[in-house]
Amino acid sequence: MEWQQKVKEYFVKIFSNPFVKTPLIALGIVAAAVIVFFTFLHIFSRHGKGFPVPDFSNIKIEKAYELAKQRKLRLEVTDSVYIMTREPGTVVEQNPSPGTYVKANRRVFITTNAVNPMLVEMPNLVGLTLRQAISTLNLQGFDVGLLAFAPDIAVNNVLEQHYRGNEVDPGTKIPKGSTIDLLLGRGLRNEKSVLPRVIGLSLSEARNLLLEASLNLGRVTFDATVIDNLDSLQARVYSQYPNPNPMGENAINFGAQVDLWLTQNESRIPVEKNIKEPATSTNDAVEIFEEIIE
Repeated sequence: MEWQQKVKEYFVKIFSNPFVKTPLIALGIVAAAVIVFFTFLHIFSRHGKGFPVPDFSNIKIEKAYELAKQRKLRLEVTDSVYIMTREPGTVVEQNPSPGTYVKANRRVFITTNAVNPMLVEMPNLVGLTLRQAISTLNLQGFDVGLLAFAPDIAVNNVLEQHYRGNEVDPGTKIPKGSTIDLLLGRGLRNEKSVLPRVIGLSLSEARNLLLEASLNLGRVTFDATVIDNLDSLQARVYSQYPNPNPMGENAINFGAQVDLWLTQNESRIPVEKNIKEPATSTNDAVEIFEEIIE
């Protein structure tokens, strides 16, 4: 085993040299520091310990705090609104949204539905156009409800404003977030509105477009892809009735209802094809005929 002894003596001689020993010691210290640093960073950042944020919507604030504590999250109320259709004292919005992956001790900001509604003075909408009335109600924190029409020379101008089935005077204090129904003029010659196409829009976008066209939102149907409130906000319209005819007249009575069907499945949403101008040559006619066949 003389060769092993010689090898050992050789390395001992090399590492005993200060010009070799000192750099190696320094390199070892740096390597150890790097290992300690990344180990500490891994523990501190809880790498790989992320989990989805639970859905706090529509649950009481007390239960929301309990759920947050169980998931090691910090819940903070940042705002309070009043929505008549929601139970008082429940969560209506949250940030981050449900399903977002976070780490322990993360803050979740929520908006709650107030127990006691804020009272706001009813504005005077009589004489305003529908567009002006919608803008005024939104600024005051009210929602537009049912649009009804009566014969009057002032087409689409507000004749009466109603709250819970009764006419409400300007200045009356009613809960913020309430729904206000409007009676408008439809003209004296049975004027009509133009039916818009709302395919591909969200429910909120579609309803706003229908209101601008002096129409009411009818029955709303969600398919199986829509399970919770968040899904309903992300869903898009894939069918409507009545459906506008791209080749014909789309006149519809003021105040008519439009039924909507919504989905999260993009493949169900039809893509509107552009209608070409009449063919000016044989080649154009052939192209249009081939598109129709496809």
